[in-house]
Amino acid sequence: VSFEELKTAAAQSASTTTGGFIDSGSTEIMVRNLAMTVQLDDIARTVIKTINDRPVSIGDVAKVVWGIEPMRGDASIAVSPEKTTTPAVVMSITKAPGFDTLRLTAEIEKALTELEPALPAGVKPTLLFRQGDFIDHAIGNLTAAIRDGAIMVTIVLFLFLLNFRTTFITLMAMPLSFAITVLAFKGFGISVNSMTLGGLAVAIGMVVDDAIVDVENVFRRLRENAARAHLHPRLSVIAKASGEVRNSILYATLLIILVFLPLLGLGGVEGKLFAPIAIATIISMIASFIVSLAVIPVLCSFLLNPKPGKQHRDGPVTRGMKWLLENTLLRFSLNQPYLMFALVAIIVAAAFSLYPRMGKDFLPAFREETAMVAATAAPGTSMAQMRQISSALEEEILQVPEVNKVGRRIGRAERGDHVVPVSTAEFDVDFKPGEGRPRSEVLEEIRQRCRTVPGTFSVVTGPLADRIGHMLSGVSAPVAVKIFGPDLDQLRRLGTEVQSVAKSIPGLENAKLDQQSAISQLRIEADRDRALAYGITPGDLNQQLASLVGGEDIAELREGQRTVNLVTRLPLEWRDSPEKLAELPIEAQSGQHIPLSLVADVREAKGPNNISRENSQRRFAVAIQPTARDVGVLVERLQKEVTARVKLPEGYFISYEGEFQAQKDASLRIALLTVVVLAVIAFLLYGYFRTPFFAFQVLCDIPLALVGGLVFTWIKLDNISIATLVGFIAVAGVAARNSIMLISHYLHLMQHEGQEFTKQTVIRGTRERLVPVLMTALSAGIGLILLVLAADQPGKEILHPVAVVIVGGLVTSTLLGLGVTPAVFLTFGRKAAIKSIERESAASH
Repeated sequence: VSFEELKTAAAQSASTTTGGFIDSGSTEIMVRNLAMTVQLDDIARTVIKTINDRPVSIGDVAKVVWGIEPMRGDASIAVSPEKTTTPAVVMSITKAPGFDTLRLTAEIEKALTELEPALPAGVKPTLLFRQGDFIDHAIGNLTAAIRDGAIMVTIVLFLFLLNFRTTFITLMAMPLSFAITVLAFKGFGISVNSMTLGGLAVAIGMVVDDAIVDVENVFRRLRENAARAHLHPRLSVIAKASGEVRNSILYATLLIILVFLPLLGLGGVEGKLFAPIAIATIISMIASFIVSLAVIPVLCSFLLNPKPGKQHRDGPVTRGMKWLLENTLLRFSLNQPYLMFALVAIIVAAAFSLYPRMGKDFLPAFREETAMVAATAAPGTSMAQMRQISSALEEEILQVPEVNKVGRRIGRAERGDHVVPVSTAEFDVDFKPGEGRPRSEVLEEIRQRCRTVPGTFSVVTGPLADRIGHMLSGVSAPVAVKIFGPDLDQLRRLGTEVQSVAKSIPGLENAKLDQQSAISQLRIEADRDRALAYGITPGDLNQQLASLVGGEDIAELREGQRTVNLVTRLPLEWRDSPEKLAELPIEAQSGQHIPLSLVADVREAKGPNNISRENSQRRFAVAIQPTARDVGVLVERLQKEVTARVKLPEGYFISYEGEFQAQKDASLRIALLTVVVLAVIAFLLYGYFRTPFFAFQVLCDIPLALVGGLVFTWIKLDNISIATLVGFIAVAGVAARNSIMLISHYLHLMQHEGQEFTKQTVIRGTRERLVPVLMTALSAGIGLILLVLAADQPGKEILHPVAVVIVGGLVTSTLLGLGVTPAVFLTFGRKAAIKSIERESAASH
């Protein structure tokens, strides 16, 4: 009986059997599903052929037994305080793009609840990792930040204005702007998520800026009108006062919109994170301008009506600040302008010198509620050994008091698409709710406990951080060093040398080699000349051996809705024995059966457990989990030391990939796009002032904002990431806005109120613009204070560095700007101011 005849008979048997999972070989058939009702005797009695009137059945040449498929993975769950491990099936559900995570999570949980009564006794679903928890906390924290920021902005506005009506009018810009923003989100199909809420949190103080400028100028003009002997019509005063600041508001809003545009050009992970923040901020600022244009003047006409014939004065807070500004900073800068410029230049240089000293990271660390431990053992480790190793790791993790439950996965699912060997295990660690030790201490204890298990390499991270690292480099680590070349032994030698170099650098000690090593193999190499003599092609030989040793699906069995495969293969004692395989009869095309040893060499040998390729080249990777935050500097040091200590043969090269490379690429893209945007802003400002001098002055005021951002970042974070770059972009727009407001008001006083180009004109203009400048800065900054103080809360990881930069930048851009901008205007701006007025620029109206 040939093997092909046996397979044909088994397949025919499948068509007449009620069900079953049959695995057969030349001497064995295995029915693998005990739940099936297949009768083994019926299968064994299936006739293969008849020889000399004697029927030959499957039972005559094969064994028919129950069995299971080879396991490629395993799973379990352990819950504290019982610390008992229960076998489990871990089901991972991946969301398709474009769907609401929270809504989908709720539907999945509902489906699990409905499924629970139908599960076998002793089986119940347990949630191990729920991404919705992180999203819920993030949205809750951001919503609270928006709410509390709005309250703080309200307090600041009232302290400045000391008038309930003006405060109410100004605050109306906030709900109206956000209402328009939400409607725009709905119209454009933009979801309200943690990133768009982050954009609203950043804009919480800026959306009232336009209203502040408008209301303050209208109220000031109405009080001046009320003090006159002959009153002008109130509506005309409101219209004229609103028109005075309309152009400056428009151009200031355009500037903030433009500075956020580079974020829309980001791709990859950083684009997904920061583009929604930019979109939300841009839409909010557009909505704010619409509200200030259409609603604020109307509300002023209804609610603001100062009593005529009465001298209206500023509140005591405003009067005190104006007196303090005029007699300190303004007096010094106008009387000693060059000394002021020198001091500011020194401050700017000192602040910018901090940038190279700070660490460089791609993204801030995420404060996830769960942790993931990825552990690997030596390649070739069996499933039984890996279970023992995983149990030891699990026991260590459960010793941590804050751990609630641990789910472990070994290897992969039988039909899983994430191919990993059985020597790899992943642990999903869920923590107990409530306050405890800081999460960093808990993770460090888990890390130390995992290191006590010999023969393993463990990396502790968060699920989100792990996936981001895998997306960036294809390796589950923030830093991946990839060596490319033709020879596997040479690649492993070079990888080992790179690992040794990495371990010698503090912060890069967690360097793991690719899971590639020489393991025992059964090698069958065809002798082409002998095979040709017997009329056997290497392709036919490979096909027969693949069916005999690896197994072959020949049919599908069904019982009800369940389907299983019918597989044929050799029994275990033949598959594991080179001697028996050498005696295996191979069928030639003539029908003759020849022992395998006559046409092939069968022997035990050593060979790689896997071969990784990338871009059609063999590669070996060293995965590094940094223990320090300054990854960029560490990798630069690693590159230098590898170049000096590792000699690459001809045809080999090294690539450094991961988060640090993504940070470099994103920073470069932001820098290039920012240069383009600044050029556009320069042309826009030239059109506004009709002279290049004031456009250049506004752009030169931007470094004043970066001073505070750099200093405060150095104090609070000592790290530069893509998030801090977003903060620099935002604060640059606010700084340019204040400069535009001051310069345009100087020109307005000269054009429409008969003021000459004198020191008194500059003092008056600065005093009159002090309140809106301080109010816009304070409202934008005070709304972000809670984000500055909430570095450890989920959902605020990205916004915390942004808020730190903006708050620090607002301090220096406001204080230094109130001194530098008037001094530059008075010292160098006479010709430019006269030219701007003569050309009837928009700034002078």
